[in-house]
Amino acid sequence: MDGVAFGIWDHIERRAGVPLQQLYEERLQLLEQADAGPFRGYHLAEHHCTPLGMAPSPSLFLAAAAQRTRRLRLGSMVHLLPLYHPLRLIEEVCMLDQLSSGRLDLGVGRGVSPFELLHYGVDPLTARERFDETLDLLLRGLAGNGLTHEGRHHSFRDAPLVLEPLQRPHPPLWYGASSLEGVEQAAQRGFNVIAVGPEAALAQQRATFDAARARGSEAGALPPGG
Repeated sequence: MDGVAFGIWDHIERRAGVPLQQLYEERLQLLEQADAGPFRGYHLAEHHCTPLGMAPSPSLFLAAAAQRTRRLRLGSMVHLLPLYHPLRLIEEVCMLDQLSSGRLDLGVGRGVSPFELLHYGVDPLTARERFDETLDLLLRGLAGNGLTHEGRHHSFRDAPLVLEPLQRPHPPLWYGASSLEGVEQAAQRGFNVIAVGPEAALAQQRATFDAARARGSEAGALPPGG
């Protein structure tokens, strides 16, 4: 490890007696201070239909944060891909990367709460395949040109993509991994990984990540991950 950089991972939770407008403004003021300090980045969770997530649209809050900061990298942890239409998400990501002057870190995941998915009419048993399909389309769409797809969950033909991200071919990708298999798969794809747990578990995850990255790099298989 070359060095350690510190960041903020955030849930904007409901606070009793505090109006939402004030809650958002106080958080933006906090980010202004972080931007002037030693922090590298800010990642915001996405939650729905729960007091845990008063920013259910990370894109909206990060767009506001981009206008209040100049240096801090801004990202989601994560955008819940099963809940997004891929064309809409591609356009939002392009806008965010441009509005932040290329400071976007894009977190992707399938969601850990089946109840939140069910509120949106998404069967949790299909979350993995929805995630895989949407992620593939997201990466293809961010690369530019038109997009044609006929899949199990999405289909469109010759969709013109008139927006592009500032960071090419796409912003750095982050994945929240809960298993060694997930860490290995993310590393092989060139993604950054966020993980939590006891020190021993984190050390094992880091070793798995480094080994998978090395194998992918030797094979020339890694896409840019940041």
